Amino acid sequence: MRIALFSSDIEPTNGYGTIAHELCAAFHRRGVDFTLFLPKHLATYCRNSALPFRTCCVLPKYIHRIYQPTGLRYFFPIDVRSYDLVHSLFDFPYCLHACISAKWRRKPFMMGAQGTYGVRPLMFLPERWLLKWCYRSAQSVTVPSHFTRDKIQEYAKEQYPIEIIHNGVNIARFQKKLDLTALQKQYTGRKILITIGALIGRKGHDLVLRALARIVPEEPRILYLIIGEGNTRKPLEALVDELHLQNHVEFCGERTGDDLVALLQIADIYVHTPKYAHGKFEGFGIVYLEAGACGKPVIATDAGGVRDAIINGQTGVIVPDNDIPGIAGAIRELLRDPEKARRLGEQGRLYAQEHDWEIIVEKFLELYHVCSLRSPEPPGSSAARCGSDSSGKRGPRWRRASA
Repeated sequence: MRIALFSSDIEPTNGYGTIAHELCAAFHRRGVDFTLFLPKHLATYCRNSALPFRTCCVLPKYIHRIYQPTGLRYFFPIDVRSYDLVHSLFDFPYCLHACISAKWRRKPFMMGAQGTYGVRPLMFLPERWLLKWCYRSAQSVTVPSHFTRDKIQEYAKEQYPIEIIHNGVNIARFQKKLDLTALQKQYTGRKILITIGALIGRKGHDLVLRALARIVPEEPRILYLIIGEGNTRKPLEALVDELHLQNHVEFCGERTGDDLVALLQIADIYVHTPKYAHGKFEGFGIVYLEAGACGKPVIATDAGGVRDAIINGQTGVIVPDNDIPGIAGAIRELLRDPEKARRLGEQGRLYAQEHDWEIIVEKFLELYHVCSLRSPEPPGSSAARCGSDSSGKRGPRWRRASA
């Protein structure tokens, strides 16, 4: 079976890029015959990185709204006649390009919806019509969490063939034995808290800072390492000054490779407190599994799909969304009860091992087999014409044939 994969990214410096990179690497190790279609601007990265699998950088640049000047390019299909199945790893807008390409050559189509961009486009026209058409057209839609599944069906007001497949973690990478001597000497005597992720509002770094302001007076050894860059860095730095936390917060910028893993391995607690706001949310949270793979207890807020990434009370602590006193209390408890922190970290390690990419990829291969047996409707058939859906609303629609 030959697979045409569509992705918005492949650089493992963000969630989407990490998922695509790890999934494709696992496919390659399994001997899967596939080509990864990517945006044109990633051609240089692909050449310089010497990726072991085939890539084809022909897709248009990412856009937020389909009416933007380059939006029309998403309606020109990629020729996928030599493939047996088309799989868009992620949601809008690349799922639209993949779906149109699959329909053109009458290939089975499946798509993933990670989080925000599987839901938020449903709030706007014409994206709502287009994304719902993609969902209806798919032989299968994969999501990483129950929260993402429920939000899609809530906003679309339709039921789709959704499968929950958790994101994975590269166990070998995060359990690699590294020389931590220099870092341990640098941070000797400190209690290290760490957050990894883009510095954007919904990641909730500000919640952690406000929680630390409550507990630093009683636990002055705390040092909070913030890994990542983004448009909220200056406001966060201003908040650090306002809360007088200059001696307890370190902005470490972007970190990759062994540098990133080493910082996780020397940490005492991984704390990441995302928010749900205006349809934007954390669809899963791979970094919770990465922290777990390093044996670290995690603290999170109950927003987005974190309940699929963390087992509350077993691999970490989940507090209510935006609950600053709750975050402070969870940090305080784990610092004062090292045995509980150790136990949560060890259980987190076991949970992460159940999510190794080698296990996750097997679930996708099984789904490929099932989807390949389902024949899409021919483009000229009555079931493939644009028209009213069951709710009477107009929009592009090709109905999926029964399995």
